Amino acid sequence: MSESYFTKCHLEGSFAAAEPHLLASGSRDSARLLAEMFIQWATPTNTFGPFALRGTIPYLQNGNILAARTFIKHFILAPAIPRSSVGTTVLMGSSGDDEIIVAQDSLINFAQLAVATCQRANGERNKVMRESWVRLCGTYQSKGGVLALPDVRKALHEIGTLYFAIPLPRSQAGNPLGDMMSSLFGGPSSASPARRALAPATAATALD
Repeated sequence: MSESYFTKCHLEGSFAAAEPHLLASGSRDSARLLAEMFIQWATPTNTFGPFALRGTIPYLQNGNILAARTFIKHFILAPAIPRSSVGTTVLMGSSGDDEIIVAQDSLINFAQLAVATCQRANGERNKVMRESWVRLCGTYQSKGGVLALPDVRKALHEIGTLYFAIPLPRSQAGNPLGDMMSSLFGGPSSASPARRALAPATAATALD
């Protein structure tokens, strides 16, 4: 499926039709276009947080950290997204090479932190990042809301297993991504099936 098809769906407003193709493509251009599409989709209802998860989590579950990073960076830069009045940016990493732009919506902040944490993963060998992932999920899920929904928790468990070798709970569902998308937006998921292997790591570590 070509980028011209994605663009045609985007311009015609056929967001639901374009979404699974953009997720399956996983290229940088597709991730940027998906972010632009989701911003337009979310603006009338001011539901930017759920759409940030709707783009970030499938890419992470597909093992495509580059697409997840590209998506969330492009998404957060949209003028329509309200920024926090407390602070604007947080630098992550020992060299401060990841910039987290603090939004008013905690789901957007979680999506940025999830990508930054996953890109530093090294399975069970990186215990610091492994523990950081557990703390990140626990902190945000303790506040309730979307991230505490059972099907979203299952999707995050899936990511924890893929990136940090954290064993799945015994009750883990067979299709956590589909369940998560259904919980977020209702109805059957239109996302692509999750892969179970990480894409090759890149030299870049920024959310770029």
